[in-house]
Amino acid sequence: MRLRAALLLLLLLPAVARPGDGPIERGDAAWRDGDLATALIEWTDALAAARDASDDGAIVEASIRLAAAHREAGRVDTAARALDLADAHARGDALTKARIATARGQIALRRGDVREAERTLALAYGEHQRLDDPAGAATAALSLGVARLARADLDGAWKAFTVASTLYEALGDAAGRADALTDLGITALRRGDLRTARDHLEAAVAAYHGLGDPLGEADAATNLGRVLQMLGRDDLAEARYESALAVARARKDLPRQGTLLANLGTLAHLRGDPEAVEWYTASETAWRTAGRPREALGVALNRAILQGGDPGALGKIRDEATAAREPGIAARASLGIATRLRRTDPKRAGEEARAALALADGTGDAALAWGARYVAGRVALDRGDLDEAVPLLRAAVDALERTRRDLADAEARSFTFGHADVYGALIDALLARGESATALLYAERLQQWDLPDAAPSPTEGLTAEQAWLEERLAGTDGSSEEAAALRERLAALRVEFAETVDQLRARDPDFDRRVRVAPEDLEAIQADLPPGVTVVQPVLLEDRLALLVFRRDRLVARIVDVPSADVADTIARLARSLRAGLVTRPEWTVEQADRLGDWLVDPIAGDLEGTEVLVVSATGPFRQLPFALVRADGKWLAERYAVVGVTHVGSLADRGASAFHVDGSSLLLVGNPDHTLAGADVEVKAIAEAMPGAQVLVGDAGTLAAVTEAARGKTVVHLATHGRIDPEQPDRSHLVLAGPDGRLAYREIPGLGPSLASCRMVVLSACESGLAVDAPAAAAEPLVSINGLAAQFRRAGVETLVASLWQVDDEATGALMTAFYRRLAAGEDIARALAGAQADVRATSTWSHPWYWAGFVVVGDWR
Repeated sequence: MRLRAALLLLLLLPAVARPGDGPIERGDAAWRDGDLATALIEWTDALAAARDASDDGAIVEASIRLAAAHREAGRVDTAARALDLADAHARGDALTKARIATARGQIALRRGDVREAERTLALAYGEHQRLDDPAGAATAALSLGVARLARADLDGAWKAFTVASTLYEALGDAAGRADALTDLGITALRRGDLRTARDHLEAAVAAYHGLGDPLGEADAATNLGRVLQMLGRDDLAEARYESALAVARARKDLPRQGTLLANLGTLAHLRGDPEAVEWYTASETAWRTAGRPREALGVALNRAILQGGDPGALGKIRDEATAAREPGIAARASLGIATRLRRTDPKRAGEEARAALALADGTGDAALAWGARYVAGRVALDRGDLDEAVPLLRAAVDALERTRRDLADAEARSFTFGHADVYGALIDALLARGESATALLYAERLQQWDLPDAAPSPTEGLTAEQAWLEERLAGTDGSSEEAAALRERLAALRVEFAETVDQLRARDPDFDRRVRVAPEDLEAIQADLPPGVTVVQPVLLEDRLALLVFRRDRLVARIVDVPSADVADTIARLARSLRAGLVTRPEWTVEQADRLGDWLVDPIAGDLEGTEVLVVSATGPFRQLPFALVRADGKWLAERYAVVGVTHVGSLADRGASAFHVDGSSLLLVGNPDHTLAGADVEVKAIAEAMPGAQVLVGDAGTLAAVTEAARGKTVVHLATHGRIDPEQPDRSHLVLAGPDGRLAYREIPGLGPSLASCRMVVLSACESGLAVDAPAAAAEPLVSINGLAAQFRRAGVETLVASLWQVDDEATGALMTAFYRRLAAGEDIARALAGAQADVRATSTWSHPWYWAGFVVVGDWR
C-alpha cells in the first residue's frame, strides 16, 4: 500500500488478475500504470459482460475493481454501491466476503470516517487470518495501518504496517513489500524518527525502481524528499521532487502534481524565492481541478503565510479546515495567526496558539507538535506569562534533541541549522524568570551544536583500550622493545579514535557532548575559578542579546536590546574584512569594533570590575572573531584584559594543572619546512635567541619523522609553517612539513599523542590554524566537520593551543611570537604573555591594525 504523496489514498489492485487478455486484465494493466479512466472503461465492460453471462464470480471481480476505481476518483457512494453488488453475488463465499469487508473499510477511509474504517478493517484482517489467506491479510493490515495513521495512533500503525511487510516478504510479493516500506517510512516521519524514515523510504524507492514501477518510485521519492527537507538537505529533496513531478506530468496525474508543486513551493518559500507563489498557485489549481478542495486548503495556507499571513485570511482557512476535518491544516493556520498577532494582540495570539497546540497533539505529527509548543511558548513569553512559556519551550527543545539524537548520518548537522531560535527563546524565558544557572545550562547545550570538544561516549571501547595501554606503558622500561610497541599501538589507537569521532561528528552534531553541565557542577566550576577571572558567554536570542557572566562570586545575566541580526551581521562583515586582509580603512574596523563593544562589553562593565583574565565561551557567529579586538571606552579589549577562549564553560571544571613554565630545554621550534616562508626562519631563530637551549628544526630538517622524535619530552612545540584548509573536504586539511610527503595531515595529528605526552602547549604559527570548518552542506557524503587544525592537538593530549583565525602577516607574526616567548621566559602566564605580545606589535605604527596583532587566540588552560 502506498501513501500516495502522503495522502491517504489506497491504490491497491483489488485482486490478482486472471490469465487472459480480457477487459479485467486490460483494466488491471491500466490501473498499474495509473490510467484510472481506462481502468474504469475496461472494468465497466467486464461487469456488463459478466452480467450478460450471469457469471457471479466475474460480477464480483469486476464490481470490487470498480469500487476501488470509483473510490479513487472520489465517488465514494458509487463505490459503495459497487460493493453492494459484489456482496449480493458472493453467495456466502467467506473469502470473498472478507475481501469486500476490506474494500468497505477503504471506502470509509476515503469518506473520512476513520473509526469505522479501523473497526471494519480490523475485522477483515482477523477474518483473512482465520481463513489462512496471507495475501488478503496483508492487504487488510496495510489498510488498517493507514486508518490508524489517520487517527494518529502511530504505534498501532507501525505494528499493522510491520505485519503487512512481513506477510508480503513471506509471499514474495515485492510490490506489496515496497508499499509497506513506504508506509513504514511515513509513520517514522510522523514520529520524528527521521533516520528510520529515510532508511525505509530509500529502500522503497530502490524496490519500486527494480520493479519498473515509476509511480511507486515517484511516491516513495516524494516522501523521501520530505524527510530530506526536514534534515536540511533541500538540494537532495528538490531533486527527488522534480523527478517525481516529471512522472506525474507524464501520467497527467493531477493529485500527484498538486503535492509535488506544493513541496517545491515550500522549498522556494523557505529560501525566500518569490517563485514560491507560482508553485503554490499551480498546486492549488491542480488540486481543485482534480476535485480535491480539502487538499487545496493546505496549499492555500502556505500561500497566505507567504503573502504576509493576514489573520483574516488565515482564520478563513482554519475554519474551512476544521469543517473538512483537517486538524493539521487548522493547527498550522492558528499558528500562523498567533505568530502574526504576537506583538499586536497577545491575548488572541495566546488563544490561537493554545488551540493550535491542542490540534497538533491530536495529529500525532511530531514536527507539528514541537513547532506548536515553540510558537505557544514564544507567545506566552511575549505577554510575560513565564510559568506557561518555560515548560512549553523546554518541551520544544527536548523534542528537537530527541530527533537529533536519533540521527546517525550526514544530515544530522544540517538538521540543527535554523533551530537555535528555539533554544534562544527558552534561554530568554529562563533569564526573565531569574533562572540564570538553568539558562546557562541550555546555552551550553546550544553551544555544543557548534563546537564539540570532547570524547564521545560511543567510543568507550577505544578509550578503554587506550587507558590499558597507557597503564602498561607506565610499568615498562621506556627504552624497551615492549615500550616501543606499546607507544606504536597508542599512536595508531589515537588515529583510529580521531577518525571515529570525526565520522560520527559529521553524522550527529550532538555526538561530542561529553557531559551536560548540571546545576551542582556550576558551583564546583565557580569554586575552581581564580580571582580576577571572568567568563562571558554571549547568546543571540530572537531579537535581543543575552550576556551570561560567570565568575567566582556570581552568575548573572544581562539582556541587551539589540536586534540579533544586527549583531550577527556586524560580526560577519568584520570577520570577512579581516580574513581578506583589508587594512586600508582602519577607521571602519574601529567603528565596527566599537559597535560590538557597545553590545558586548558596556552592558556588563560593572560585572567586569577587577577582571584580569577574560574567558570567552563563544557559540555561533561569535566564533568568527577574537574578542581581543572588541573595543570599549576607546580601547581594544586586549588592552584591558588577557583574553582567552574556551570551547564551553563546562571545560573550566577540568582546569587546575600546575603553573606553566617553559625554558629553552623544553621547547621545540620548527620553521619554514618548505622554504617558502622566509619570515618563519627569522621567527624561530629569534625565539631561539630568547629561549637559549631550544631545539630548532628549520627547512629540510622539519620532516614528520624528525618532528615526532624531537617532540618527545618537550613542554612546548612551536610550528611556524603553512596551514592548508580544504573547505570542500575539511579532513584533508594539513600543516606543511618537509620531506617527500611534506605534510602533517589532519587525521595524523592525534597519532602524535605518545610523542606529545609531556607537551603542555602547541603554538601553530600558521594561517587559519584555529578556524573551524564545516563540511559543505550540499555534499553528497560530507565525511567530517573539523574544529580546526589546532583543535586536533587536543586529541593528542595537549591542554593549551595558540592558533590563528585568518591568514596572518609573516613579519608581524614573527615579532609577535618573539615577544610572546620572551614574556613566557620572564614568568608570565600564557594569556598575559600573548596579551603583552599583542600590545608590543600594536605599538608599531605600521602594525596597529588588528589584522596584524589580533589573529592569534589562546584556547584552553591559560595558566
